[in-house]
Amino acid sequence: MKPFCRDTWVEVDLDAIRANVQTFRQHLPAATGIMAVVKADGYGHGSVQVAKEALAAGADSLAVAMLDEAVVLRQAGIEAPILVLGYTPVDSVEVASRLQVELTAYSEEWIFQAEQRLQNVASAPVGIHIKTDTGMGRLGVRTVEELMRVADAVEHSNRLAWTGIFTHFACADEADTTHVRRQHDTFQSFLQALRQAGKQLPKVHCCNTAAAIAFPEWGYDTIRLGIGLYGLYPSPYMKEQAAVSLQPALSLKTRIAQVKVAAEPFTVSYGATYTAQPGEQVATLPIGYADGYSRLLSNRGAVLYGGKRAPVVGRVCMDQIMVRIEQGEAQVNDEVVLYGRQGEEEISLDEVASLLGTINYEVPCMLNHRIPRVYLRQGKEIATVHLLTEKSTPL
Repeated sequence: MKPFCRDTWVEVDLDAIRANVQTFRQHLPAATGIMAVVKADGYGHGSVQVAKEALAAGADSLAVAMLDEAVVLRQAGIEAPILVLGYTPVDSVEVASRLQVELTAYSEEWIFQAEQRLQNVASAPVGIHIKTDTGMGRLGVRTVEELMRVADAVEHSNRLAWTGIFTHFACADEADTTHVRRQHDTFQSFLQALRQAGKQLPKVHCCNTAAAIAFPEWGYDTIRLGIGLYGLYPSPYMKEQAAVSLQPALSLKTRIAQVKVAAEPFTVSYGATYTAQPGEQVATLPIGYADGYSRLLSNRGAVLYGGKRAPVVGRVCMDQIMVRIEQGEAQVNDEVVLYGRQGEEEISLDEVASLLGTINYEVPCMLNHRIPRVYLRQGKEIATVHLLTEKSTPL
């Protein structure tokens, strides 16, 4: 018996995850490692399953946004190095110490407070990556003076170990490289200042997916492979350049719940914004905005049925949508693809993002715990995870 009841699910192609890691492995200098970014539950794909596949494919470490996400990976038995890229409250450093998770730091005061919290902790020192703000305007030290103070504080700590230094690019996915080059120059000046001060540099990294594609020579010790891991390009511009070939890993599917053939005109969904005409087939699908299928796709989106496009008609409801089937005779339980490929047709996450006025990163992240994830290898189902019911089958 399948481990979920509603016929709506996400499929994640683990072969695509593996292929994308190997594509970057070939694109990068041999000495550059790959840090697989699996924050936001693996961009909606499932952090544990993606992390395991990425590591098996050649990634050597992982990154998440917050410590809670690292806890999930450790609880799943993953022992690879994990870096928390975002802010960690000082009162949580004991958890990082116990689980041997590396943290990001950019404040001398935070270093001192963390040192005090860990004085009576018996485990190994917590690895610290110092974040530099070279033009992103978020977290990070902005001056050489700040950097030196933070680096000195970590070096003099008994409970913290300086294991990395990094920055993050704001415009690496754009045709105009002025900003990203300026950021990289600033980052290099920070590194040079540290060298001149006689400091031994730890692991150095600056490239996200976009920079890794455009500037593989900036790979340093490792890159942070985020959106590219999932077969998506950081921007339409980078997709057009085709410097690397990526394979999208995610599909969103459902099955028809009911079909109505209009004998006379009838209105569809809230607000009666669409009227079905005589002879039209209107199919109801069990998915809605509570699952992360945006209400902004009302009367705008499309799905695939029988390898052909079928438009969304009426407003997207919390739990259901309606589509107009124009090819063949639709039947209950017939499969429908909302994101992904069916036959020769495809509805890409880039297309959906454009309709929503956002970026492709956001689209899979919107798909929440109500939808089970089904994992495929060589086209065959090997595992299912359904966080709503906490039912799972292991990889």
